[in-house]
Amino acid sequence: MKSNPRILITNDDGIDAPGIKVLENVAREISDDVWVVAPQTNQSGVGHKFTLGHELEIEQRDKQIFAINGSPADCIVTGMTHLLKDKKADLVLSGVNRGQNIADLVNCSGTAAGAREGALQGALGIALSQSMDFSNEHMIEWDCSKAYGAQVIKQIMASARGTETYYNVNFPRCEAKDVTGVEVVPHQRFSTSPFEYYPSDNEGKHFVAILQTPTPLTPEADCVRLLEHNAITVTPLLLQQTDMAELKRLEGAFQFSKANHDAG
Repeated sequence: MKSNPRILITNDDGIDAPGIKVLENVAREISDDVWVVAPQTNQSGVGHKFTLGHELEIEQRDKQIFAINGSPADCIVTGMTHLLKDKKADLVLSGVNRGQNIADLVNCSGTAAGAREGALQGALGIALSQSMDFSNEHMIEWDCSKAYGAQVIKQIMASARGTETYYNVNFPRCEAKDVTGVEVVPHQRFSTSPFEYYPSDNEGKHFVAILQTPTPLTPEADCVRLLEHNAITVTPLLLQQTDMAELKRLEGAFQFSKANHDAG
């Protein structure tokens, strides 16, 4: 990738969230051509949602900084195909998310979706998240993201081969001086969905929430454990989602008979 790439930034916590300012500063360590197109409001958990059939508004906040009343995926499409259509971004960065995006959480993560849509649009897509203790939601430190964000992004840029792969990065909950290294880990499966019913104080109402992290299916690749041991984790994810082994196994498994539609 070129030495001064055009960078497009989004997130799912909203354009006023502190993590996106962290990422903007990190991006400026890599390039002086940085654009921000992010949701006007918090869009956590929306996944790869598009706002179809509804008009979207573009609000310019500053030079090369825009807010969209839509999802992270909406923001990347708007950035790549409209605001930057004459010179598309080389690198799409999504985050820095408030809280870890690990394992099966990537399926609903708007942060991951921002990076995925960036890859689908032809850029190198990287999602970045800062781990936190959700039992104390007011306490989140950005120390690791600030200190190591540019280094990790540069190393991914140097190692990436094409845009069929996008990357999910998680920074541990510790001071920068305590980081133990960078671990490349596979997509971690949980033993069950992390989401469950949670009753509200208002009778008849409830939340959907993550009350505790499920047990990983493959402990030897446990991204939860690695983060707790102060490692930065990097997970390469494919846009191509086909189970190739199952595809091969199913060859010839379906017998087709032409339906008889004769009236008589």
